[in-house]
Amino acid sequence: MTLQEASRHFHVEMETLDFYKDNGLLKGTKTDDGCTEYPEAELQRTLQLRFLLKAGMNLDTFKQLLHLMNGKTHTEAEQVQILRKCRYQLLEEIHGKQQWLDQVDYLIHEIKSRKVKEG
Repeated sequence: MTLQEASRHFHVEMETLDFYKDNGLLKGTKTDDGCTEYPEAELQRTLQLRFLLKAGMNLDTFKQLLHLMNGKTHTEAEQVQILRKCRYQLLEEIHGKQQWLDQVDYLIHEIKSRKVKEG
């Protein structure tokens, strides 16, 4: 499957696919007619996992995870370790934002309390 076909098939912008190709996340093979073909399974896995990049996983870690997932050896423990690290980082961000949210709620409460006292 070419990147143009993948873009249509998976409803993904070409810029996204070019970014993945340019950063070694997708590896294709040249055909006799000069086109580059990408295995559909590899495209599908990469696109299924793109949320990890959006969630803040760095590119090198993402590459490592893809390599492990596409490999033929038993690397489940390593894959889980990488994903758990990503999960913990997301939880830390959520907890930090929860503290900010609590502060905003406190300010709202303070403003409403003043209004009630004033009358």
